[in-house]
Amino acid sequence: MLELRPAEGSDVSAIDEFDIFLGDRLAEIQRREIIVAEWDNTIAGYIRLHRDFFAKPFIALLVVKDGFRRRGIAESLMKYSEELCTKDERIFTSTESYNIEMIRLLDKLGYKPCGVVDHIQKESEIFFSKVLRLP
Repeated sequence: MLELRPAEGSDVSAIDEFDIFLGDRLAEIQRREIIVAEWDNTIAGYIRLHRDFFAKPFIALLVVKDGFRRRGIAESLMKYSEELCTKDERIFTSTESYNIEMIRLLDKLGYKPCGVVDHIQKESEIFFSKVLRLP
């Protein structure tokens, strides 16, 4: 039912249907930064993982399409991204202070707040990190 895989150039139009964020998804796909969640042959979400944040893994975007939320897609994309990182490495992400659903997901997955930046947007941006431990 749910398949997670690296995005391909042919996925751009499906992502564009629900992507509300700025950015060049095709360029990010070509850099192998985008992972998609496919649900019954429909792109239901994506996550962007890169290393442009002090050379550390950073989850920059996590988007799940309306109609596919509350199915565990966001959690699956987060866990898949963590598996792509080296163990005993710290992974980072951020979200707006009003995004309670994302904050709850990060807490559930063991992410801890590590800083706040004001004045990027209307609301504060909270940064989170997690140390990926060896099993």
